[in-house]
Amino acid sequence: MRWLREFMSLPIYLRWMLAVDLVCNFGNGLVWPIELLFATHSLGASMSQATLTVTVSSIGSLISHPAIGWLSDKRSSWLAMHLGLVFAILGPVLFAVSLTFPMALLAAFVSGLGMGTTTAWTSILTQISTSEQKNIVYGINQAEMNLGVGLGAAVGGIVAASRSDFLFRLSFAARGAGFVFVSIALILIERHFALRALTRRLSVQAREVQVTAPSSSNESGEHSTLNNPRSALVAMALLTTATLFMNIFGYSQFDSGVVTTLISNDRIPRWSLSLIDVVNTFAVVVLNVILLPRLKNGRHMVMLRTVPICWAAAWFLIDLGLTCNSSLAALTVASIGITVFGFGEVMLGISQPVVAARLAGPRFSGRMFGLLNMAQSLGYVLGPMFAAWVLTAPRPIPLLTLSAIALLLTSLPWLFAIRLPRQARVQQKV
Repeated sequence: MRWLREFMSLPIYLRWMLAVDLVCNFGNGLVWPIELLFATHSLGASMSQATLTVTVSSIGSLISHPAIGWLSDKRSSWLAMHLGLVFAILGPVLFAVSLTFPMALLAAFVSGLGMGTTTAWTSILTQISTSEQKNIVYGINQAEMNLGVGLGAAVGGIVAASRSDFLFRLSFAARGAGFVFVSIALILIERHFALRALTRRLSVQAREVQVTAPSSSNESGEHSTLNNPRSALVAMALLTTATLFMNIFGYSQFDSGVVTTLISNDRIPRWSLSLIDVVNTFAVVVLNVILLPRLKNGRHMVMLRTVPICWAAAWFLIDLGLTCNSSLAALTVASIGITVFGFGEVMLGISQPVVAARLAGPRFSGRMFGLLNMAQSLGYVLGPMFAAWVLTAPRPIPLLTLSAIALLLTSLPWLFAIRLPRQARVQQKV
């Protein structure tokens, strides 16, 4: 398989890093299906109260992502990663020992602070990869993230079905233990392969390329922002704004708008929610395996612009499917829509980190990924609010169709305003 050959072509330290992250994502997926159920079943909270854990966790992540990004740029991505892991370990442990709902809210906030590890993680991958390796590393990172979360959610679903307080707490403890393993493994990998020295060496090489990079425009409309901090910051702001709207009307609606649309239709069985998750995970992993080796050196900005188009098409297809008289036909069309959504996710995973790294350069990479992750967290706060507002107000247009229209109108203009700097080749010195 070409995908496997691409993976095996990476340096061994990158392969080990990606394998360690699979464990981290399994732990994330493990507790997602049980967090709300734990609050209601074990702590006696109402469902409306239980949803506060999601809100509080999002607030924590909104704080941590830009802070971790700033620390990654100013001090060290490795230091930022281990600081984030302290909160990532402490949060699940607090959940495991929570006896009251307020304590669970504290655990959710601390867990949200631990989400800053995703910013530090992407920054580390950026700093220890050459420009050629980045094109494949980001895509593989997305595939193993979906695989890990999917496998963890499958086990978490079994735990949720048991409704056992002991298994709930054991799952949270296992997630905390998983982050302990990640921290220890990263220390061993970093020291064995001298990755901090490699980070400094590649950073120096990248800055030397920036100094000598030509600033003239080329025929594809790309230009250099690397030597102009103001232009880089403007481009970063454009990408962050587009990402925010893509999460409000795209990603977050997968968890709020799609679920609400399906369960509000009397002809759609409840088990269809599990079907949608399975189809999405399968589509993302399979499409990533097929497309990543073929598109790794493609036009990443063009690929990124296809993402809101794919997601809008997915929302249109789901609403179209629900007009069918047969439940089977409705679910078939909805599954096609979810597959199209998965195609957009793959395009996002292949293109967005590469675009972000090239716009920010080594000087701003931590803050760039921090802003993108903050936009994602904010989108997951505003997206459900948008869905709730639409569902409570008189509406001639279905929620997902309205989201599709808003997605195209609010995200594409920002993406088309971005001009990607030319990529200079930086050879890794071993």
